[in-house]
Amino acid sequence: MTNKETLISSSFENQWIRRLDSLKRTWYRFSKNWLSILGLVMVTTIVFLAVFAPYVAPYPQHSSKFVDFKNKNQPPSWQYLLGTDTIGRDILSRIIFAFRNALLMATAVLAISVPLGTLTGLTAGYYSGTWVDTVIMRVTDVFISIPHIILALTIAAMMKPTLMNSMIAITAAWWPWYTRMVYGMSSSIRNEYFVNAAELCGASNFHILFREILPNCYSTILTKMALDVGWVTLVGAALSFVGMGEQPPKPALGTMIADGVERMPGQWWIALFPALAIMFLVLGFNFFGDGIRDALSQEEA
Repeated sequence: MTNKETLISSSFENQWIRRLDSLKRTWYRFSKNWLSILGLVMVTTIVFLAVFAPYVAPYPQHSSKFVDFKNKNQPPSWQYLLGTDTIGRDILSRIIFAFRNALLMATAVLAISVPLGTLTGLTAGYYSGTWVDTVIMRVTDVFISIPHIILALTIAAMMKPTLMNSMIAITAAWWPWYTRMVYGMSSSIRNEYFVNAAELCGASNFHILFREILPNCYSTILTKMALDVGWVTLVGAALSFVGMGEQPPKPALGTMIADGVERMPGQWWIALFPALAIMFLVLGFNFFGDGIRDALSQEEA
């Protein structure tokens, strides 16, 4: 190897070593908080159940068209750990499959909302004070002025109640919050010395946006994404609770709660356990997101 190739190879090795050390420090800070570890365990459990639902659910056939009136309204027992619903379906199995639909919804919503909101927020922040900023942020303000649950319900009410349409409705209500958040960060970073230096060196707008400003927003965006998984699931459950989300016989946590509320307090388990499943999911991702925020904020400090 020539001296130049040796220097390049050494530079890459040093870069990877620094990144590895940074990850180790971040993990150390994350692991010091027991709530963060608890959140990680809860999130891992939810993801595992969602991915391997057909294999871990006691009665996977109960997640679709299935009727067993002989065993309807059975309380929790060794045969049915969380009881059965009004047509004899195992509630535990349906909750496990509902986790899959909930994570699918959250992934789809964030996969669209995060890039769209980040791009619009970066653009508006970098061109702060221009007509680009005015147009983007006024449109964003219109969406933010309406509570996201109300906006999602309004949009969902105009479409056929399906999982896909629920995703569209929630996405339409969610992206402005990322726009507003990234706009606030990028508009302040816009005046930093390293951005001015890049402009003086003749760097393109694309380079400045995605190589200079965006990397400084990663930790905040990542934290919000982790926290938003639970909140997107909660909004999706609200849509299905009022009949605007996933339709029977497919399992949805909101629909399961709606079916059980009508039979409270006699068959309490039909509504209670799906509600606890939602609480478990939201708390898990909130603990996990808080741990990521604390670890990354200390790294930046």
